[in-house]
Amino acid sequence: MARPRRPPFDSRLADFRDRAGLTQEQVAQEIGISAEMVRRHEQSISLPIAKYRERYSSLYNASEVELGLRIVVTRPPSSNQQSASSSVLLDIPSVWIPERIDATYLESVYKYIEQLIDLDNRFGGADLARLAQRFFRTFRSQLSVETFKPVKSRDLFAAAGELSEVAGWLSYDADQQDAVRRLNQESLYFTRLAGDKKTELLTLQNISMHAGFLNQPLEALTIAESVLDGEYNLSPRMRALFLARKARALAQGGDESALRIFKEVQSLYLEGVQEADPAWTWWIDERELAWHEAMCQQALGYSGEAIVQFERSVEETPPAQVRGHYNNRAYLLNAQVDLKSWTAVERTMQDLQPLVTEIASTRTVVYLRSVVGKLRMFETKVPTCIVELGEHLDRALDIAPI
Repeated sequence: MARPRRPPFDSRLADFRDRAGLTQEQVAQEIGISAEMVRRHEQSISLPIAKYRERYSSLYNASEVELGLRIVVTRPPSSNQQSASSSVLLDIPSVWIPERIDATYLESVYKYIEQLIDLDNRFGGADLARLAQRFFRTFRSQLSVETFKPVKSRDLFAAAGELSEVAGWLSYDADQQDAVRRLNQESLYFTRLAGDKKTELLTLQNISMHAGFLNQPLEALTIAESVLDGEYNLSPRMRALFLARKARALAQGGDESALRIFKEVQSLYLEGVQEADPAWTWWIDERELAWHEAMCQQALGYSGEAIVQFERSVEETPPAQVRGHYNNRAYLLNAQVDLKSWTAVERTMQDLQPLVTEIASTRTVVYLRSVVGKLRMFETKVPTCIVELGEHLDRALDIAPI
């Protein structure tokens, strides 16, 4: 799962539309969407799904890269560069030891959160979890002093809720599961005090996701259904997300009806992002839904169908989200091993090799170790080249940053 924040893309659609002499309404008719969605695409508020990116490319006779809709892949920085980038987090002394809580302080809090998210997308959350947890403890302790009168309490609680949600996500990537549960509860507490429904919903889906990860499908299902049946006034895309969570929980429990839910999920998803949707709903995209459907198929024993969706999740992951590529390829590898698709296994192992030592994602390391261990348990003969690649991958996991 990729961090739920707006993708780093710089749309140049408006420039191409001006050159073509078209209005937003005319473009909307050509693409098959609303003029409002054209505006959101042009202002980099919402990234078009693959179908609409293709239509934009055809309309303007330009590639997705030229339109600013796809980022050119660059190699992740070396470990030395990573350390230098991570040190940026410590260059904000006013965040760690504020003299008073005011608007400037809150601005620095959100700046820090964005830095955490950016670094997580590039390097993984394992190195960042400790910093985020420490910052949250520091911020929370400041809420007990009398220096925040210039700031509305709801603004403070909203910032605390968002910070604890991010810290919980990073702790999940660091495989610190007790901290995940605690920080998610902290986030719910503060977001409800603030009346921040958008971050509350994000946290609730995190909690449902975490319960599924811990193999507690009943808890995951109960949370998803409480949102779906509650008074949250969900937009189509938000409902699609929680329906996907419900499907995952049902599949874990062996319920075949989980797969039928994805027809409704896809229909809701195609309605697009609404004006009232929170900024993080860009994350509910084709890649994410393909991955959820693959996990359901795998849980129900349909490995052949699952592998197609896992491949799609890899293909649809934006190039800049390197940690996402690492995690999605790990799940793809497991599905390929289950089907003994050795040619595909070899290719995916080679793709994973450089990422292992560059991305700090403890949960992905743990998962990959289980996949490598599975290779050793096969009774049928595994090709020599796969055995050697597996051993090489295992040695790389020994020195992976976690």
